Amino acid sequence: MTVAKRFSGTMTTGSPRIGYRPDIDGLRAVAVLSVFCFHLYPQLLPGGFLGVDVFFVISGYLITLIILRENRQGIFSFARFYARRVKRIFPALFVVLLLSAPVAIFLLVPDTYTNFMASARYAAAQLANFFFARKVGYFEEGFSGQPLLHTWSLGVEEQFYLCWPLLIFLCFYVLRRIGSATAAPDLAGKPSSEHGNGQAGKRARHTVLAVFAVLAALSFVACFVLAEAEPKLAFYMFYTRAWEFCIGGAVALRSAAQRPGAGTIAVAGVIGLLLLGYSFLFVGQTYLGGSFLQGGVLLPCIGAALVIYAGGRSKVINRLLTGAVVVGVGRISYSLYLYHWPVIIFYKILSNNHEIGVVAAVAIVTLSLALATLSYFFVEQPARKTGWSDRVVLLLALLVIIVFARGFKILEDNDQASWRITPYAATEKAPPARVPDTCEQKEKDGVAYLECDVSGRRQAPRVALVGDSHSAHYLPAVVSWAQQSGYDVTYLGVPGCPMLLGDVEIDSIIDDKHEQHCARALPFLQAEIVEDPAIEVVMIAQRFDLFYDGKGFLNTDRQIMFKDGDGRIIADHTTYFRERLIDTLERLKAAGKTPIILKQVPILGNINDCLWEPRLKRWLAQERSCTIDRGFVERWQQESIDFVDQLSASLQIPSYDPFPEIDSPLLDGTVIYANQDHLNPFGYQLLIPSFQREMDTVLANGDRTESGGEGGNEYRDPPEKGEEHAAGD
Repeated sequence: MTVAKRFSGTMTTGSPRIGYRPDIDGLRAVAVLSVFCFHLYPQLLPGGFLGVDVFFVISGYLITLIILRENRQGIFSFARFYARRVKRIFPALFVVLLLSAPVAIFLLVPDTYTNFMASARYAAAQLANFFFARKVGYFEEGFSGQPLLHTWSLGVEEQFYLCWPLLIFLCFYVLRRIGSATAAPDLAGKPSSEHGNGQAGKRARHTVLAVFAVLAALSFVACFVLAEAEPKLAFYMFYTRAWEFCIGGAVALRSAAQRPGAGTIAVAGVIGLLLLGYSFLFVGQTYLGGSFLQGGVLLPCIGAALVIYAGGRSKVINRLLTGAVVVGVGRISYSLYLYHWPVIIFYKILSNNHEIGVVAAVAIVTLSLALATLSYFFVEQPARKTGWSDRVVLLLALLVIIVFARGFKILEDNDQASWRITPYAATEKAPPARVPDTCEQKEKDGVAYLECDVSGRRQAPRVALVGDSHSAHYLPAVVSWAQQSGYDVTYLGVPGCPMLLGDVEIDSIIDDKHEQHCARALPFLQAEIVEDPAIEVVMIAQRFDLFYDGKGFLNTDRQIMFKDGDGRIIADHTTYFRERLIDTLERLKAAGKTPIILKQVPILGNINDCLWEPRLKRWLAQERSCTIDRGFVERWQQESIDFVDQLSASLQIPSYDPFPEIDSPLLDGTVIYANQDHLNPFGYQLLIPSFQREMDTVLANGDRTESGGEGGNEYRDPPEKGEEHAAGD
């Protein structure tokens, strides 16, 4: 008994012909161009990334229709189905991997290179979505800088191709076992001697449709829940996207049963196009106060389904989607999707530019279209027409996966190989200590902090430095100034945690541990710092570009959020942060403390250009590009800088600005940054002289007295020589 016979209970000769629909190619063009536009200029088409969801609906429709029609004709074969999918997907994908690898080898710095090779292995195995779900959010850091990030959707598609025919086969099997149909009836409901009466077909169609509906509901619920709890899983996983394929499958079942009337076609087509247009323009990564995965993504999926349902017989759709140019783009849409993203990312890395100008955009579009056209005619089409047997195709696919995966693994181990990249000459100076040796680590209530007794006095007044990981920039400067000014130091630095008083709860996409650490640290801030009478000065240093709007640099979606008392995400993030920060500063003043804001250091556009020289850049004679990009700062940091300045002025809170001291990431040839937004110990030391001058001026001008309590905040002279601790005590 053959697979086809088990599936349908009938064997016929011939091949099913699914009539070519140019409107679907037109819809593919709309989908791929929306994604392309979003990747070039996300602010121009905020919902352009939803084109991928349109592709999912199209796949659900076409694959379901193919399976149903081949089943009706009695010629369905799992081997043939999977072989056709391999011939459709694999050749173009593996050529892109093959062409991208040499560029990655000679252009990418070690971290990005390692991720590229690992992602290439997963992409070869059709599991890229699993890799990126563990590594990076789709919208993080300017779309992550990963040339193969877009292959996540191919992983979802392949997992759909693997599961879908098995699901439909299972439906037929169950129908036959429970006696709801005779030998798996024709789902189109057309009576015949082989397939039973139309009523049996109708029952079968309704049963399969019900299965799709249940799966869609379960999948959407998983997507909705995980969008908040595990947003990466909600975005990348097949089981959270399966409902989109189910929508396409439902349209296939409906269209296989009957053709809609002219009025229905017209209304469906217009509404579908309007929904697509609205989605691309107005549904961003957040929609109506929540993730787009919690509702907004429904709109393009329903829109695509309605356009498909209209069946290409709508005059509006034909006018817009069946023109020669639009259909031509649709035919090369798969290859265009494959090539456009590596071209964009490699351009950005090679040009050391995060922004894409008009001339560069035209060049990127032209090159991508050229590569896609060549791929369509010389890779996709020949592969589809190959006469190899299904078994040979599947065996070759398995062999290619193994060879590519193994090859990329071997290359992955050469991330710092001298034949592909060399580090710029490092300084011979030993780096200063990150933490002064006068500081002692302590722990209380699960919170780690430092105490630095450097005043040379017993029961000396204290200055507290609090903040996130950025506060570490100032620890040596604060300790040095405190030592000469008669203070001891308490330091509380908690990565990812905004130092705010009151009932503050965060939700961090960057790292789940931030939420746990912050939940312990903020009560400690109140109990051990605000309520400690010995602490007279509280210096707050944190990453204001992140906490100000929740996004931070290179991100178009919030990476950190605040929750209200009921655990709901607060929609107006900036207003909430401003109010909480003002409240925190006022509480510190009311408690007799002098609050001082230590502002954020300049953010670099690219730290890797300061550290590594890839071979490709050497061959092109590119000079070392290690500068502070003022345009980058203007776009991603200036708004938070202005916010801090205005807040400081309105509340008369003194602040220290490190910008005048840092005009380059290099100091005598030594890099002073650890990454794009953190200084290294060399950078810490650079701030000490100006910090001491500023703090002496701030407190000498009476800022402490103005904001302090009665008699307890007068400026203290430095200790006498005999009262000082010896170095290292």
